[in-house]
Amino acid sequence: MTGVGGRSEAPGGTDAALLAAAIAATPTGIVISDPALPDCPIVFANPAFTAITGYGPDEVIGRNCRFLQGRDTDPEAVDRVRRAIAASRPVTVEMVNYRRDGTRFWNELRIAPVFGADERLSHFIGVQHDVTARHRAEEGQKRARRAADRANRTKSDFLATMSHEIRTPMNGMLGTLSLLSETGLSSEQRAYAETALRCGQDLLAIINDILDLSRIEAGMLRLGEAAFSLADTLRAVLDLAAPAAAAKAIGLSVMIDPALPPVLRGDAQRLRQVVLNLVDNAVKFTAIGGVTIRADAAGAVADGTLQLRIAVIDTGIGIPRAVQARLFRRWTQADASIAGRFGGSGLGLTICRRLVKLMRGAITLESEPGHGATFTVTLPLAVAHTSTTIPPEGRILPTPTPMPAATETARGTGQGARILLAEDSRANQIVAAAILRRAGHVVTVVEDGEEAVARAAGGGFDLVLMDVQMPRRTGIEATEAIRALPPPAGRVPIVAMTASDLPEDRDRCLAAGMDGFITKPANAATLLAAVTGTLAASTPAVSTDAPPPSGLIDDGVVAEMEAAVGAVRMPQLIAIFAEETESRLARLGQAIAACDRATIAHLAHGMRSAAGTFGATALTQAARALEQCCAEGNEAALRGAYAPVPGLAVASLAALRARTTSSGQDPTGS
Repeated sequence: MTGVGGRSEAPGGTDAALLAAAIAATPTGIVISDPALPDCPIVFANPAFTAITGYGPDEVIGRNCRFLQGRDTDPEAVDRVRRAIAASRPVTVEMVNYRRDGTRFWNELRIAPVFGADERLSHFIGVQHDVTARHRAEEGQKRARRAADRANRTKSDFLATMSHEIRTPMNGMLGTLSLLSETGLSSEQRAYAETALRCGQDLLAIINDILDLSRIEAGMLRLGEAAFSLADTLRAVLDLAAPAAAAKAIGLSVMIDPALPPVLRGDAQRLRQVVLNLVDNAVKFTAIGGVTIRADAAGAVADGTLQLRIAVIDTGIGIPRAVQARLFRRWTQADASIAGRFGGSGLGLTICRRLVKLMRGAITLESEPGHGATFTVTLPLAVAHTSTTIPPEGRILPTPTPMPAATETARGTGQGARILLAEDSRANQIVAAAILRRAGHVVTVVEDGEEAVARAAGGGFDLVLMDVQMPRRTGIEATEAIRALPPPAGRVPIVAMTASDLPEDRDRCLAAGMDGFITKPANAATLLAAVTGTLAASTPAVSTDAPPPSGLIDDGVVAEMEAAVGAVRMPQLIAIFAEETESRLARLGQAIAACDRATIAHLAHGMRSAAGTFGATALTQAARALEQCCAEGNEAALRGAYAPVPGLAVASLAALRARTTSSGQDPTGS
């Protein structure tokens, strides 16, 4: 079209009458304005424009289109139209307009200039669409999103509240039952107490599963990103699963491809949770044979990323193909009798799948009835540089642990630590104080944050165990106040104890200056491990020139562990400790030769922690001295600190095996 008004022609010789008929038939509103006339009035409007606006031709022709505007019309959109007309350029806007009857509608307006043969502006064509239905749908979607956001916030608040409200009484109940089982009970009473304790632990596991799944569905679960040792992560799974496997007399092993990079980046805690869940299931459904964890690469490293593949292989009852597809659904188990025979909520595999998906990975299953099962997890992880420093284990203290750690003294004096326990729950006060006092610690109990700050200001404490939700001052506020005190009172180690385990709660505790984090309910082993680890971290370094202590093994610690896990399980636990120690020694030798301080510090830290758990006091102190030397930068001192470690490790393992043999147990665990 070369012009509008007067004589018009269409391409191909189509006559003006046919073109006018097409414009009249189109459902799109079309108007033509003449800029040569005052106020650029409308000179043509098609029937669709009348249908959209309700205005007939006689009410439109000769008027500027602004009569469609009203109080809700966006002034910025109007200004865009005016600027485009003034510059003779096209423009597309969406604005609220009003029909003749006063109702609103959303108008998608496209205005384009039309130039004549002499390239002078001739007319403006306005094309209009009523997009009210689309806007209503978009507004509905926005309202739905806002409602979903409110629901998620409500769900988040509910989870945080329920986590605390459920875990607080569970802590008191499980702790009291544990203490009761250690008193002088008849065999019948002990059976009742142990049954109640076991049922409470099963209930806690179900509560944790429900909270984990709800947290994932609410989008509240955040994945961490840090360097970690895959070998240490998988061996930690073995440590946790070993007692159950030993009780069933089945094997438990891990096979790691030597070609895998030693240090990866990702969320080690969630990876450990997935693998532990799969291993726990495998142990549960395996009566003869064993369970193997196999780790290798699903492909070559590309762009610094490795496709890690971890398979959990068991020789258990297997899973029929008919139920494999629905096995990862919530509340689903292979058949209805499984919950009664083996226990469990049916949430574990669902959580595994959700976590693996969050880590951008996949989980698959291969199984035949009677021939065991293989669950395979494949996920992308960044490869960390070999010199990367791995964060010390235990800053955020894990709740699950199958055995008590060695009760180290506060400052190596042979006396218990002086502990300030800030806890407002009477039941939790009784439980925690009893556990700590039995371990030889001196405990002072306060009931609120204000009193905790006042007592801490007086000094004299080696450690503060701080409940987070307390009256007068919260644990966070009390910690910040203590950290503002002058040293040494302001530098006392503080460990949070809370029934809420959301990541943001942990972050707040550590940001306030706390040194660790325990989630309630915490058993005796977890509480003592937290105390031991925090005190050890704050203990001045042992001089590398000091001779090692004469006693290799603390018999009291070994006896305490044996009482906790049972005499039958001890040989396998010692075998796992020996395997870990021998692996660490081999890697230590390589790291010493390369003077790789980051790797030496990591391995020494792991060896110190494990040796302390098994009461290997001489090895514990030697490993601590080696770890301390890594920060000093003196290569000669580093090699000097390393020199006694291999001999002490061999001697300590021999002493542990000899002690087990002398008690009538098979040190091979067979």
